[in-house]
Amino acid sequence: MATKKIRCSCGGKPSCRLCGGSGKYDYDAGPHGYIPFRCPTCQGNRTLTDEDGTPPYPCSTCRGQGVVDPAHPPPAGTWDVLMKILFGA
Repeated sequence: MATKKIRCSCGGKPSCRLCGGSGKYDYDAGPHGYIPFRCPTCQGNRTLTDEDGTPPYPCSTCRGQGVVDPAHPPPAGTWDVLMKILFGA
């Protein structure tokens, strides 16, 4: 199977360790398909903290889940959502 570019949930933040701020990352599906993997930004902790002592906040890369699921990328906009509703994923 060929390597695919998958949209990242971070929205292109430069602090994202998965896409590096580009908004997309490369993923090569294995023999079992798209397998969720541990979030590289929060290391699976689900939250991040700044050095200035602010309270922890949910990781934007994994949306506070601790894992990234390449089978369910964020929608690319209204048209993408409409097409998935009408024709499936």
